[in-house]
Order: sequence, then structure tokens, then C-alpha cells
Amino acid sequence: MSNKTVGLTDAKIRGLIPSTTSRIELPDHIIPGLRIRVGQSGIKTFILRKRVGGTWKNITIGPFKEYFGLADARKKARSILLDIENGKGAPRPAKEDGTTLTGRLMFTFLWNQYLERAVRGHKRSASEIERIGNKFLLPRFGDRMADSISRAEITALVEDVTYRNPQNPTLREGRTVHQRLSAFYSWAMPKLERLQANPCQYAWRPPLGKPRDRFLTDDEIKLFWQACGEMGWPFGPGFKLLLVTGQRRGEVFGASRSEFKDGIWTIPGDRAKNGVAHVVPLPQVAIDIIHGLPEIDGSDKLFAVPDNPDAVSSGFSKGHPRLLRLMAKLQDDQPVEHFVLHDLRRTAATGMQRLGVPMPVTEAVLNHISGSRGGIAGVYQRHNYFEEKKQALIKWADEVERLISSSRSDPTRS
Repeated sequence: MSNKTVGLTDAKIRGLIPSTTSRIELPDHIIPGLRIRVGQSGIKTFILRKRVGGTWKNITIGPFKEYFGLADARKKARSILLDIENGKGAPRPAKEDGTTLTGRLMFTFLWNQYLERAVRGHKRSASEIERIGNKFLLPRFGDRMADSISRAEITALVEDVTYRNPQNPTLREGRTVHQRLSAFYSWAMPKLERLQANPCQYAWRPPLGKPRDRFLTDDEIKLFWQACGEMGWPFGPGFKLLLVTGQRRGEVFGASRSEFKDGIWTIPGDRAKNGVAHVVPLPQVAIDIIHGLPEIDGSDKLFAVPDNPDAVSSGFSKGHPRLLRLMAKLQDDQPVEHFVLHDLRRTAATGMQRLGVPMPVTEAVLNHISGSRGGIAGVYQRHNYFEEKKQALIKWADEVERLISSSRSDPTRS
């Protein structure tokens, strides 16, 4: 075992090579007793060595990971040292199965309990809440006591999510992470006696972004269609369906073949954002795209994953940037103005409005329960607009086909 004093940094810890004969321990030069332990398996763990009641104890701080580095370990070690100095003693090891009171206060245990008792079967957004937890919350706080997570740590998480790409901050996702974590703590507060208030209450969250007004111009629609043709399955045809139907990304890529019959797509209420089943009369170009999609053995999904028929295609964080690169390449490497996939929905709505489709019909195509279809008006206005939606989508599809076959769009219409 090495006792060599080393000024630890995250970079040095990453570079530590395990010994084949024994584990390695290196002390921190900032927090007395804090050490990094490297097992023969290569697992790196922060521990705190402290005399408690006349006995030396090794207190596990947590594993070294990208989301839990030296600064996090120092912060947690300081908190434990303060508790010991105040007479609270060393923390007992927590069990994730909840068989001890300490285990029942672990973030992972409470989060899973929250999903089971308050999310699954109760919220239409259950899958999205689980995604946020798996991607952002559990990696950061999973091995922590839920009542030890501070407002500052929540602020740091939300900032990391929001500004992980400084050139293109994700304000909406940052706010969503804050919202999901706050809802969890509101549910968990009766179980967390030491917490006097929801720690998210005064944690930072991104401001509401300006309402987006981006839509594709006529020339961009042609570029978009050509780029989708080069992308191939699944994103090429999937992105085309987003444009010609005006439906949401999750509704398109999560669709099952059983939802389509005789040129009509029925999106069930449990997949629609507003919980209301939605009937989409498909234009011929959409029908042709769907017929051209490969069928995956053992799956009814429109965009099933070949190696996992129960899953649907994802990876939009790579597919969308590739689309933008292809569009730029098609115009001599001149980048297009940035847009997100949801802007395709706005493009369809804007196009239908330009073609003279009445606003209530456009809202019906988009399955918006607002505007002329919301509030008290929606109570009495029960017309489903099926024929009007059909004609609107045919008009829009014809316009898209005209644009992609034209040599150059009219700049006054862009």
C-alpha cells in the first residue's frame, strides 16, 4: 500500500493504474483523511479515514466517476467531518434495498419508490420522467442520501444540463430536470425529516426561453428533403413524416403498424401529448413513406430497432446534427440556420396557413386543445374536422412535393 503524498486532481486519478498485487491508496492534500483507493479490479473509490471514538474508521465517500469527481468528494468529506465534530458520529453504510432507515433515505431507493407509487400508471409522462431520472438524476445523486442533497448541488446539476453545449444551451431540458426533481422532492418530503423545505425551491433554473418562431423556408424544405433521402432509414423517412404530417417526434417514431388502417393513422390517447386520441388522415406521400419502411421480425413498431424489436429508434442527438450537416453540404458547405425537429411541426402549420387552411383546422391537424378548440368553446365545439384535416394535409403534401421538384423556390414565399 502506497503512502506517498500526492496532490490529487481528477486528471491524476483518471490516470492511476491498478496494481496487480495489492490495492493502492493515495491521500488528498486538501482534506485530511480523504483518500482515493484503487482496487486490483481498477475500481476507484473515495474514502475518508477518521478517528471516531478512539477507533480509526474508513468511511466510503463514493466511487470516482465523471459526475462525481474530486471536488464532489471533498464537499461530501467536509460534510461528514462536520457531522462527526458535532457529535453525530460516522454515517452507517446505507443499503439500497431499504432494509435500514438509512437505506430507505437513499435517493435511488426513494426515486424507485416514487416511480412505482406516483408515476407509473399515474402520469402520461411516465416514460419521460424515467428517462430524466436515468440520464441525469441517478448518475449524479443515486448513491447519496436524499436529504443530504443541497440547493447548490441541484443548481450545479441544472447548470450542467443546460450548458453542456455552451454554443447551444438547452434551456428547456434544464427546466425539465429542475421540474422533475422538484416534483420528486414534493412527494418525498414527508419521508425526509431533516429537510425543512424542498431543496429545489430556491435552486437556479433556466429562464423561460423566447417562444420559437423558426420554420423552414421553401428552399430549406427542398434541401431538407434531399438530405433526408441521403440519410436513409430510420431518420430519413422518419423526418420526412414529421414534415408532411405535422405530428410530434415521439408520436411518429413511437408508432405501431397497428395504428394505421386504410390510409388513416389513429394515435391512441396514451401516446398523444394531451392524452386525447388523434386521427390523422394521411396524404399519399406519407402512405408511400410508411409502405417503404422495413419490417422488423417480431415487432409491430414502425421504427423498431433490429437487435431489440421491443425498442424504437432513438439517437436523435446524432441524427439531427447529421441532417444539418447534409443540408449544408448540399449547398456548397454553407450552414443552414439552426432548427430543431419540433420546428418541422411549425413549418407544416405555417405552410397550411399560407395555403388558406383555417386556423381551427390547423389546430385540429396538430391535435392542439387550445385556441378555438380550448376552454369553454371546446366544451360545445365537438366537430372532429376529419374531412377538413384530410384536405388540409393533402394540400400541404402537394405543396411539399411541388417545392422539392422545383428548380428554385420563389424568394418572396420564403
